[in-house]
Amino acid sequence: MDQDDIELIIKAKSGDLESFDLIVVRYLKSIFNFTYRLTNSRDDADDTTQETFLKVWKNLRSFDINKNFKTWLFTIARNTVTDLFRKKKSIPSSFFDNNDGENPLLNNLSDTEPLPDQLISMAEDKKLLEDMLNKIPISYKEVLLLRYIEDLTFEEISEALGRPSNTIRSQHKRGLLLLRKLLTTATK
Repeated sequence: MDQDDIELIIKAKSGDLESFDLIVVRYLKSIFNFTYRLTNSRDDADDTTQETFLKVWKNLRSFDINKNFKTWLFTIARNTVTDLFRKKKSIPSSFFDNNDGENPLLNNLSDTEPLPDQLISMAEDKKLLEDMLNKIPISYKEVLLLRYIEDLTFEEISEALGRPSNTIRSQHKRGLLLLRKLLTTATK
């Protein structure tokens, strides 16, 4: 855990609101993006992000400083999204599924900014990837998001989602295979 996080958490645990504000600022975008990708709704993401930080504030004193804060935070965010789905009675059946280098030539270019046609292509690719992510089971989707967007290790994901590490690795592999299949089909 980042030393700054430890200091902020210790201060926030003792009631320092400014330290807690800095924690929120540090993690707000990541939590919002994670909840948005799970809910596919800006309003739901806003609500679950706010609820996540309220839960963090209420439970911060019980946080074990020797644990990984980011993992703890994403666990709360995921549980908050689960609660939202329960309230809406629209839990996808797969939500609880517990199945098991640099190019030196590019560095020498004078202008490394993408050209307009490249920007359009990247935007189209991003949209296609987001559409395909929305088609895979949420248990795979959340593993892929935590791994590639939030850069968590398999062990951290395992802890955050409350699933065995081998299950996370299996869901990661299956999610990638399913995503690859969907992308291949979509681009034909």
